[in-house]
Amino acid sequence: MKVENIRDVGSFQKIKDAWNKLLFSSKQNSIFFTHEWLASWWKCFSEDNSLEVLIFKDGEGDPFGIGPFMIRNKILRFIASKEVSDYCDVIADNGRREEFYENLLNYFRLNYSDIEKIELMNIKSSSPTLDFLVRLAPKHKFSCSVTKTEVAPLLELPSSYEDYLGCLGKKNRHELRRKLRRMESLKGIKTVKVTDTQELKSSIETFIALHRKGSPSKAKFWEKKEMSDFFHEIAYRFSIQKWIELNFLFYEDRIMAALLNFSCSDQVYFYNVAFNRDFAWYSPGIFLFNQCIKNAISEGKRTADFLRGREEYKYYFGAKDNKIFHVTLTPGENQR
Repeated sequence: MKVENIRDVGSFQKIKDAWNKLLFSSKQNSIFFTHEWLASWWKCFSEDNSLEVLIFKDGEGDPFGIGPFMIRNKILRFIASKEVSDYCDVIADNGRREEFYENLLNYFRLNYSDIEKIELMNIKSSSPTLDFLVRLAPKHKFSCSVTKTEVAPLLELPSSYEDYLGCLGKKNRHELRRKLRRMESLKGIKTVKVTDTQELKSSIETFIALHRKGSPSKAKFWEKKEMSDFFHEIAYRFSIQKWIELNFLFYEDRIMAALLNFSCSDQVYFYNVAFNRDFAWYSPGIFLFNQCIKNAISEGKRTADFLRGREEYKYYFGAKDNKIFHVTLTPGENQR
């Protein structure tokens, strides 16, 4: 077993194929752990952080575990920020998890004596990281605390849209149909899906402008230029892999709503939504979400992830909470 510590961007870029190969075969597979996502984040937001990517390799030199970390102010963290990264985690080969987590904690203990603590945010409840770190941390002289921080509503998708409607509660089903009829009463509505790399350049700017007008908090979200740079970077990298779609709802020539989705394997992620408040009475966001759910079912997707946050509309569509946790490892204390 060998550990490669990557601290420069050039070496980080070179491991993209091996990185994604391990990720897509792992049960920890998520769009937020792809090399494209993390490389985009690092390009736009790295600031004063130091890159600290750990690659655990077997005797043949093939990766069986990856730790996408960075260091700042003597704290080791995931390559991520709460504003944009809904989930975070390490990546481990399904058959070598115990070995990976043992080696990861041992590496922490032997190589980071100057680190005050390890803060690992946005770990899903289904991640093996929670179980392994809690169980193995004392053995490697770390204390481990786990805190529930947020929820991410998730919708399990059936094989047909009719089955989906049947799974909704009676009240929600009635309200959905009522709002859809209201929207459909308008003449001249249409939806447009943008996936082309070149078209996304201008379409992302249109989305940002619409989202910025939504509220003062949304306007503040876009204050830093790095945020719009990140959305453009993700749009470019994900479009090459066919992982992104930007859906618009129009009334004649006016945009009513826009929904930015990520799509990979059998999952669709509803990442960000914006709508024109001039059309609020028509619930354009609800209409567009419903259309994207219908499309996801027709494409054979198994889950629609509404991601972090308790916004009411997520539960309206039948999504159920999945808990998100924050893990803190503190060196030098052999206790739980």
